[in-house]
Amino acid sequence: MFPFLKADEGQIKNAINNTTPQQVESVLKSERLDFNGILSLLSPAAAEFIEPMRRRATINRLRNFGRTVSFYAPLYISNKCVNSCKYCDFNINHKFDRKDLTLDDVMQEAEALKAQGIDSLLLVAGEDPKGVTIEYLEEIAAALKTLFSYISIEVAPMDEAGYKRLFEAGVDGVTLYQETYNQPLYDDLHPAGPKRDYMYRLRSHLRAGKAGMRNLGMGFLLGLYDWRTEAASLAAHSIYIRKHCWRSKIQYSFPRITPIKDQFDVPIPVNEQELEQLMLAFRIAFPESDMTVSTRETADFRNRIIQTCAANMSAGSKVTPGGYAVEADKDVGQFSLNDTRTVEEVKNDIQSLNLEAVSKYWDRCFTSN
Repeated sequence: MFPFLKADEGQIKNAINNTTPQQVESVLKSERLDFNGILSLLSPAAAEFIEPMRRRATINRLRNFGRTVSFYAPLYISNKCVNSCKYCDFNINHKFDRKDLTLDDVMQEAEALKAQGIDSLLLVAGEDPKGVTIEYLEEIAAALKTLFSYISIEVAPMDEAGYKRLFEAGVDGVTLYQETYNQPLYDDLHPAGPKRDYMYRLRSHLRAGKAGMRNLGMGFLLGLYDWRTEAASLAAHSIYIRKHCWRSKIQYSFPRITPIKDQFDVPIPVNEQELEQLMLAFRIAFPESDMTVSTRETADFRNRIIQTCAANMSAGSKVTPGGYAVEADKDVGQFSLNDTRTVEEVKNDIQSLNLEAVSKYWDRCFTSN
C-alpha cells in the first residue's frame, strides 16, 4: 500500500469488498467523494453500476474538458537500461541491439512527427545513467521546444535539481509509474539496478512538482497485483501529491501490463470491464484531473473511453528508438501495441464522435514562464 496511507491493506480490502449496492448508489449521488467513496466505486458491488457510473463520469468529463481530446506521440530516444525489471523488454539481461538516438536522430524523428500533425511529445528512455544524462536530455529538450508546444518525459527518476534543469530547458511534464505499490512485490520484480529503490521512485512526483513541472503523470501497471488495492494506493498517492504540489496538474494513466514471450506471464490479468470501472471511478473522484488512455488498448475501447473519461491519448505511436524515421529494424519495443491507427485515423475517429482533436498545448500561454 501507499506508505503514507493511514490504513493497512487489510482495512482497505475490507472496505472495498464489504461495500453494498446501497453505498454505491449513495456515492453516485454525492457531489464530492471522500476516500471511502472512492473505495466504494472500486468495489465489486460497483461493477453492477457501470451505466450510472458512465453517466456521472461523462458529466465530469464535459464540465472540465469540454469536447476536446488532446493527442500526442511518444518519442523513444533510448532502449538501453541498467535495470532488471522482470516484466520489461528493456531488461538489462535481454539480448538485443540497443540504441541511443543522437540529437540529429531525434530531430529527424521530430520532423517526421511534426509532418503528421503532432505538436506534443513524450520523451521515453530506459534507465541508462551513462547515456541518458541530464545534459543529453537538456540538449534534446532545448532543440525540441522550438518545434513543439509541449514536451514531457518518461525517464529515470532524478533529484529536484535535475527536474528543475529540465523544466528550464523546456520540459513541462513528468510521467512516472510506481509499477506496483506492494513493496515486497516491487522488490521481487526489481532484483537489481537503481530502480530497486522503492521510496526514491515514490517521491519522484513530489520532487518534480517542487521543481516546477506543470503536469505530473501517475499510475501503476495493471496486472502485477490486485488492481483494486493498487488503485486505492494510487488515489491516496495522488491526494498526497495534490496537497504538496498544488500548482501542478495530475494526469492519470492505467496501462495494462503485457506478457513477454517465454519470460514473463501476467500474474493477475485485468480485463477490459475492470479497466473501464477503474477509469470511471477516477473520473468521478477526480473530475478536474486529466486522464490518458494507452495504445496498449484497442481502438474500439479507446474510442469509447474518450467519451466518458479520458481527454488525452497517443496517436500513431512507435515504441522503438528511431521508429518514426530512423532505420531501427533490430530494435525492440517496450510493449505490444493494440491500436496501430495513424495520426490521421485517430483524428478522424475523434471527430466522428463529435469531439474536437487538439494537438497544441495552450496552458503555457496563460502562465508567466
